Amino acid sequence: MKQRHSQGYWRAGPPKTQKSYRTIPLTDKAYSILKSCYDEKDSRKESETLSQILEYIDSRTGEKKCLIMHDLVFVNWRTGEPAKNSSYDTHLYKLCDEAGIKRFCMHALRHTYATRAIERGVQPKVLQQLLGHASIKTTMDRYVHVTDESLVNAIRQFQQATPPVTKKGRKKGVQEI
Repeated sequence: MKQRHSQGYWRAGPPKTQKSYRTIPLTDKAYSILKSCYDEKDSRKESETLSQILEYIDSRTGEKKCLIMHDLVFVNWRTGEPAKNSSYDTHLYKLCDEAGIKRFCMHALRHTYATRAIERGVQPKVLQQLLGHASIKTTMDRYVHVTDESLVNAIRQFQQATPPVTKKGRKKGVQEI
């Protein structure tokens, strides 16, 4: 859902691509946090905007779909309006400033997630599915980054798999021809 600032209205629509239609599994902690936010919806401040029901056409099925604004999880607690994408970055920048670290945007967290997932052994095709990418190339070339830590770990893995060198200068277990 996006707000059209110049026209002053909210619009809903289908995801960007067919691969974007997916169920995203959550950790128990993430689910618990989202559920508690959702459970507070009846006690939060609500603007007139949240009484709207937005209609759009599902590009997969051609069916008319509805977005019930009252059911949104992320609402600005001060105004009762749906949270704008830019507000997440604004809050994140404040947190970065308070922590004394370099600012980064919310979207950077997708890159961090992708990189850490690969480092922890998530299969690339699984990660592609989780991120909703149509192409594995997008996942691996644009979202997954090689960190200094992963380079050091790769050398450690190689070193552990390499037989030690004996006093004669050849590796144990290696036959001379």
